[in-house]
Amino acid sequence: MDQDLTDMQWAKIEPFVPGGCKGRRGPRSDNRRFINALIWMARSGGRWRDLPERYGNYHTVKTRYYRWIKAGVLEKVFATLAQEAELDWVSIDSTSIRAHAQAATA
Repeated sequence: MDQDLTDMQWAKIEPFVPGGCKGRRGPRSDNRRFINALIWMARSGGRWRDLPERYGNYHTVKTRYYRWIKAGVLEKVFATLAQEAELDWVSIDSTSIRAHAQAATA
């Protein structure tokens, strides 16, 4: 839970996610919890089946992930966040990038 979105981070993303607070059949699923699940997946490198229960059923999260990609939702979110990114502290160190062994031969 310590890696979940803060209220300020969620406020920036929320306008770009589909759905509202309530659907025709009752409350919609929690978009913030879904985004937190995606963050957990990206940080852990785990498989869908490894998703902690606090983020919901892994199959439901996986299905929504692919639906949002197809609809372009995540692309809009990333594009918006990229505009506000503070990249002053980002650097790439060539010692951390490993080339495949065959890259040394032409």
